[in-house]
Amino acid sequence: MPPKPKHRDVAEFLSRLRNFFLGRTHKTALRFADTVSPRTQPPPDIPQGPSQNLFANYYYSRDPRSSVRPAVDVVQEHKQMLAAKEKAEEAAKAAQAKTGQGPKDECPPECEDVDAEECEQEEDSCAKKLPTPGKVHSWEGPH
Repeated sequence: MPPKPKHRDVAEFLSRLRNFFLGRTHKTALRFADTVSPRTQPPPDIPQGPSQNLFANYYYSRDPRSSVRPAVDVVQEHKQMLAAKEKAEEAAKAAQAKTGQGPKDECPPECEDVDAEECEQEEDSCAKKLPTPGKVHSWEGPH
């Protein structure tokens, strides 16, 4: 049997003094190879995946660097959207002027018996409303 290795600890005098004040023999929290149980389990046998291949490795398709895009300027996007909407409205007005049709001021036929103000309110309620951010999905139904 090989000689027992000397473990790190304080000097002999300090060790006895410490044991006296503790009222017991001090048990160190340090772990040494000769005091730890041996490892009995075999090394892991992990199957090789597609990343282990030298060729036909699909790493390039899941590389996150390719999905990085420049930051989106929300204000600029909103300005472009408003400009496009204004341009579309101008084009619609120009098309109406060419055909001779004026803007549509009357109510739809289902609103004939209702006054114009209520008709406009109904049209507004029929328009598709965008969801409020954070409340995209609501289980409680429309509000």
